Order: sequence, then structure tokens, then C-alpha cells
Amino acid sequence: MGKHGTGRIAGLTALLGVFWATWAAPGRAEVAVAAKAGTLGAGVELTAGIVPRLNARFGANGFNYSDRREASQIEYDAEAQLRTATGLLDWYPLGGGFHLTGGLVYNDSKVEGSSIAPPSGTYDIGGVPVPVSLVGTLDATAELDPVVPYAGFGWGNAVAANRKVGFYVDLGVVFQGKADITLIPILPADSPINTNPIARQAFDILLRREEQDLEAEAADYDYYPVLSFGVSYKF
Repeated sequence: MGKHGTGRIAGLTALLGVFWATWAAPGRAEVAVAAKAGTLGAGVELTAGIVPRLNARFGANGFNYSDRREASQIEYDAEAQLRTATGLLDWYPLGGGFHLTGGLVYNDSKVEGSSIAPPSGTYDIGGVPVPVSLVGTLDATAELDPVVPYAGFGWGNAVAANRKVGFYVDLGVVFQGKADITLIPILPADSPINTNPIARQAFDILLRREEQDLEAEAADYDYYPVLSFGVSYKF
């Protein structure tokens, strides 16, 4: 099991532990479920009132998005698979609907893509032109840190008194960290890179350099903005 797999299991365990601790706290008030949608995708959420002015939320979200994107001078046919679970605490400092939110996000999101051969017939890999006939296709995968913090604010209280149905909105940021990008070449059967050890070694060096270039570009997405709307029902 890789570092991301181990981290995701540990991260999910941590989130469940945080939520269970708040869920089982004595004196909790009300419980509500919600359907939500936003930049993390569509999802569901469970809210538990812990003490006055403090709620705990546990949710799951998902969304797929496909597009063509250019990265480090190579165009990819890419798909983003957003998969997150959240363990959050809402604090209502004024006692109304306005709340400050902090917590953890279990981030199982990733981006996968396959390179599209350019009309020139040459890839720029690690700053070196390499013929497409030698390389074939580059399959790229970008993964993120498995457990990351969230901070934000919003309006609405799913367990507000004397209300069964409620609406809420959240704005915040997921501090998702740096992407870990892996490039796997799908080489043509007759490519000399398959049979020439020196050519393979040189090509691997270019791939590692290209991965670093892609990770540098992905640094613009270290912070993921969150905007979500929800409709809740209190039991």
C-alpha cells in the first residue's frame, strides 16, 4: 500500500473519531440531515447540536468533471474526480445564523489525463523536444494530501430551534497542499526506448523533470475555494 493509501485510511479514521466524539457528547440537542451542492460537488451531510452555539457536521461529496487542459506545454484529455468527506465544527458567535467553521477534509480527489499528440508531432518533455513516435501517450495522475484542514464561514443553522426545514450557505477554503503527479508513458511497441537502456534512462530523467514542472504549475491550486448551498431537515 502506498503512502497515499495509508494516509487515507489514517485520515478517514481520524475524521470518524472526531465526529464520533462530538456525536456522543452528553447534552447534544438536535440532529438534522441535509442535501448540498457546490464546488466540492453534490453531497449529503449530518449535523448534530453539541452545546448551545456549537454544531458538528459530517458529510460526503462527489463530482466528476472532464475537460481538455494544457499543462507544461502538453495538452491532456483530463478528468477530475472529486471525492471528499468532511468533519467540521460550526461556532455561532452571535447566536443567530452566522457561523465560523473549521475542521478536517478527507480528500480522495484526483485528476487523471492522457496526452494528446500535438500537430507538430513533438512533445516538449522536461524542456526537451521528443518525437511522439518514440513516446506514444503520457498518462498523468495527480493526487493530493489525504487529510487537509478547512476554514470558512457561512449562514444557516440546520438544528435551529422551532424549525424543521432550513437553508444554509458556506464559503471557505480547503488547504489541499501540493499535488503529487506521476507520468506513465504508454510507449509504442517498436520504440527504441523499450530496448535501449541508455535511452530509457535518459527518458526517465526527462519524465521526472516534467513531473516537477507539472507540480510547480499545480501549486496554483494549493488552496481550493469552497462555496456550497444546502437544504436541511431536522428530526
